[in-house]
Amino acid sequence: MKTIKKLFPVILLLFAVAFYYSCDEEDLNISNPNNVAEPEFFQSEADFRLAVNGMYHPITAVFFWGRVVHTGAMLRSDAYNVIPFQQNTTMSTLEGQPGIARWAVDMYPQLYQSISRANRIIEEDAENEVLSGDVQNEILGQAHFQRAFCNWYLLNLFGTAPLVMQIPENTDDFFPPNATAAMFNEAIIADLTEAVNRLPDTWGAEDLGRPTRGAALALRGKTYLYMEDWANAAADLTTVTTLGYSLLPSVNYGDNFSSDSSLENNSESIYELQYVAQDNFVWGSDIPLTGTQSNWHIDYSPPHVSLDQGHVINPHIRNVFDANGDTVRRNATMVFDYPGATGYAGVPYLEDFAPSIETINALGVEPIFSVKYTGIESGLSSSSISGFGNDLGTNWRIIRYADVLLMLAEAQNELGNTEAAIGFINQVRDRAQITDLPSGLSQNEVFDAIVDERIMELTGEGHRFFDIVRWGIADEILGQGSTIADGNHPKSLAGPAAFFTPNQDEVLWLPLTELQANPNLTQNQGY
Repeated sequence: MKTIKKLFPVILLLFAVAFYYSCDEEDLNISNPNNVAEPEFFQSEADFRLAVNGMYHPITAVFFWGRVVHTGAMLRSDAYNVIPFQQNTTMSTLEGQPGIARWAVDMYPQLYQSISRANRIIEEDAENEVLSGDVQNEILGQAHFQRAFCNWYLLNLFGTAPLVMQIPENTDDFFPPNATAAMFNEAIIADLTEAVNRLPDTWGAEDLGRPTRGAALALRGKTYLYMEDWANAAADLTTVTTLGYSLLPSVNYGDNFSSDSSLENNSESIYELQYVAQDNFVWGSDIPLTGTQSNWHIDYSPPHVSLDQGHVINPHIRNVFDANGDTVRRNATMVFDYPGATGYAGVPYLEDFAPSIETINALGVEPIFSVKYTGIESGLSSSSISGFGNDLGTNWRIIRYADVLLMLAEAQNELGNTEAAIGFINQVRDRAQITDLPSGLSQNEVFDAIVDERIMELTGEGHRFFDIVRWGIADEILGQGSTIADGNHPKSLAGPAAFFTPNQDEVLWLPLTELQANPNLTQNQGY
């Protein structure tokens, strides 16, 4: 018996060899049914539509809008005083080690993955001549929009990153040099012009959330605004106001940040990223329906709910709301000890947030916590929402109509049309049920009003850091020695190194791995 056991593996091996040689060679050459060879793809409309869907995934996944862009841009602003948590908060506290700190390294390739997929769609259409008519416009309109969208964030997050507008064809193409802002803006405008000319005004229910002509016009107008091309910005943003968008009623302002799918993609939404609630969260995976959840909950939730340490909203932000008598937007943006304040599942604020209040009081700052995108509106208890928030499925609203009205007001004000600017601001203020701005204000007074209005309307949505950088006031507000936050630096919880450095922190560092791989690439100024 022991001898047979010893011989059994040998017998199996001989049998396997005999079986192998008895097989027909064609039987062994089996294609993987889950893998499509590139030469066999882009041969039909269905192929192109699948490619478009895949083009969006790197941007919605965890290493970009799924989470990381929030720590890289939004939480960097003066609105948030972030409690340090290992390497997770070094960008949001302006302390990241250039080139290698977590998150900037993760965001960078996601943008280029999406751009590469857009480039492939555009080039394959030109080569294969599969598409025509409205279908071709829909496919190419989305590809041009997405490429512009990614390049907009490359420019505003990373500054001098390479501009990649085609699939590499030779060795030199694999080592692109730094691009200038002018080069990025030219490419963005060109792509958005293609998108404006190709995208439909609306989509059917099954395609709800895809970029529209209005989204392309709004992003092009925003690009012109950042370029200080006021006339073109005003022209594009004015056109957006004619396309049927409208502000939600005052009582429904909070619907703009709801996880209720029936309230998403509403009349105020111009472009929002689509998310679904699901349990199969896979960290950083580029697989459809994984890693595309509303997992920024970890960054916006209060300390007792966050998997990190959480943050508070600085009191000077709350003071702008109070100075204007704005409780509609204040209470949908932040929660603190005001009459009737509630936390998760409608539990009274002082009860539900007791652990976080204790934590923040011990740190010596005021306990003011975020509401937008935290899941408070969901009706779920704080203990029943997963730490990543992937079971909420909240869409992220990229551009809202209120933002368009305030950008249009800014463009008109810079053109000297102060009364027109006041009118657009007052549309936003009327929805918030606060007093209109009076006529006769100076251009500087209107600008100051726009700065405050953008705080009240858009805090918690990812615009503030970009705003203070383009306005040239980031150092004044976030620089060393700033005490704008009721006598504290806006990043006081993070320590003495957490402050804005001019000619450096306007953009992030380029990843060290990219600098090592690309001899034509140089690091951003100051790093």
